[in-house]
Amino acid sequence: MPAGSPNGQVERSEFATADPLVAREFMDRAYGGRLLVQRTRESTTRVALSHADAGDFTVSDLRFSADLTFRMTGQGTVIINTVFRGAIQRDRRKGADRFAPGDVYIANYPGADYLSHVRDIRTCTITFPAALLGAVAGTCADGPAAPPRFLSLRPLDAAARDQWKDAADFAVRTLANPRAHQPLLLGNTARLLAATALAAFPNTVLLDGDTGADRSDAAPAALRRAIAYIEDHHTDPDITVADIAAAAGVTPRTLQYAFRRHRGTTPMGYVRRVRLAAAHADLQAAGPGTTVTAVAARWGFHHPGRFAADYRAAYGRSPSTTLRA
Repeated sequence: MPAGSPNGQVERSEFATADPLVAREFMDRAYGGRLLVQRTRESTTRVALSHADAGDFTVSDLRFSADLTFRMTGQGTVIINTVFRGAIQRDRRKGADRFAPGDVYIANYPGADYLSHVRDIRTCTITFPAALLGAVAGTCADGPAAPPRFLSLRPLDAAARDQWKDAADFAVRTLANPRAHQPLLLGNTARLLAATALAAFPNTVLLDGDTGADRSDAAPAALRRAIAYIEDHHTDPDITVADIAAAAGVTPRTLQYAFRRHRGTTPMGYVRRVRLAAAHADLQAAGPGTTVTAVAARWGFHHPGRFAADYRAAYGRSPSTTLRA
């Protein structure tokens, strides 16, 4: 796929194939998705794409005309989809996420590894470098650092979903206007997309409530490594203080001290905080039939009363109130 020119030129391309092997190669190269070739209800497997590459971000109109399954493996980019047609399901260890027309979701991100099933879909797909998240959030101000991490594939709420759609529409209109094909405008559009993603989707910047630069200045490198490990492995039900300490390169005792001094909690307390934020995001995005008990159990909270008390302390209302909102 051609790369956008740094001098403000927007490169456009079209791609279409009915060959599943060609489609598999395309998905792997373009989006980090390995198409699993299989029999579908249609005789052909058609993939079609209209693509505009501005260098710092890309916008694609992506269409699959059959029922397909592919494995997504995160690269150094963030991919966010707006669904126009069809049905999408993403299978993960703690359940499945389903998306329908009108939905917005994070389709891929660094470290992702999951199965995705699509049925006759059309999406607006926007891609930008994951490093841009750190640039707009300030997490790389003191040198190389891991970018912010998303805690949910779904936006915070309907308003956040619409906020992303507005930013995506702006990006599409910018690329459609040749007068806007200037490095300054395109670069700022890319930053707008990254900033909107951080505002619209639950992530570690929103969780901490401060900038990454502040966090880096206040905490030693070992604590930053521990936090990064927790944010990458909070879905693991068997995570322990020993695991976190080993990832941070310090002893468990040193780790306990660092968390109490710089975060006012314990390592496992921080794990619960991250999981609570993920449960909060799931409750906000829950569909019909979802229960508080099921969401709590999904994130390792098996005592309903304790979960409700912790949730109210963090968010000022009960989890059932969030679910009904």
